[in-house]
Amino acid sequence: MAEVQLNDVTIAYQQMGEGPDLVFVHGLAASRAFWFLQYALPLSKHFRITLFDLRGHGYSSMPASGYRAIDAAADLAGLLDHLGIARCLLVGHSYGGGVALEFAGLHPQRVERLVVMDTKINALQPTQRLSDSPHLSPFEIEVASRSGHDWQNEPQVGLLFLDVLARWKTSGGGSEAKDVFTPFGEGRGAQRTAKQFVALMDSSSALQEVVMPGIDGPAIAALPMPCLWIYGEWSRSMPSCRALQALRPAAEFRLVAEGGHFFPISNAGPVLAWLRPFFGLADAAP
Repeated sequence: MAEVQLNDVTIAYQQMGEGPDLVFVHGLAASRAFWFLQYALPLSKHFRITLFDLRGHGYSSMPASGYRAIDAAADLAGLLDHLGIARCLLVGHSYGGGVALEFAGLHPQRVERLVVMDTKINALQPTQRLSDSPHLSPFEIEVASRSGHDWQNEPQVGLLFLDVLARWKTSGGGSEAKDVFTPFGEGRGAQRTAKQFVALMDSSSALQEVVMPGIDGPAIAALPMPCLWIYGEWSRSMPSCRALQALRPAAEFRLVAEGGHFFPISNAGPVLAWLRPFFGLADAAP
């Protein structure tokens, strides 16, 4: 692991492989480890992979503010400058997809191709409600029934699910129901990540800033690079997906059948199968 100081924040990062530059951006309550095993390792045979921890996550520092997607995009620009990366392929999941979109809108000449995975785009989908998906997993049903919140009227259910689960983890509790992938995971690493997320929510302005409007529809429609949108059929970010499809009808689109928000982990095989030809590796060995 290496790190770089960018104004008010220290960003932890790592690189592997050789070839064209491919950069991954993780979502909230995750870290660069989200991408490591199933994406960075196999793709490092063909690309120079850059992974980094967003501010407030992983081994990056946690300032009191600066958690808008545009702030994280500025961190990304500073990191790429530090690494001498003028242009890259860019992939983002969830909030990381919002960061990738912000960066692409601000620096279109630096993004060769853009992949957005299951991102709630605040300017296109200001709220995220329970009813935005017809499906609740066993894990989500248990969280909703035990936590005591008014889930039907909660305007940002994704954030609330993360917050509730993080506090359960740090208190020694949790859910007995399991999905294919649930946030924070198990074991010592799960405790550390959960504690870090609780600290982020309690000691910074992240809760208010991550839902602020960012890049808007006209700016997304004007992006010059080829784009690939990948969404889960059962995700509550599908309103954003439908808006993206209307804005960029020529962009590539893939739907993960019965996929939830964390399909990049639970459905990595088909996702990689879509990424490879989009990045020009259709005839390359895995």
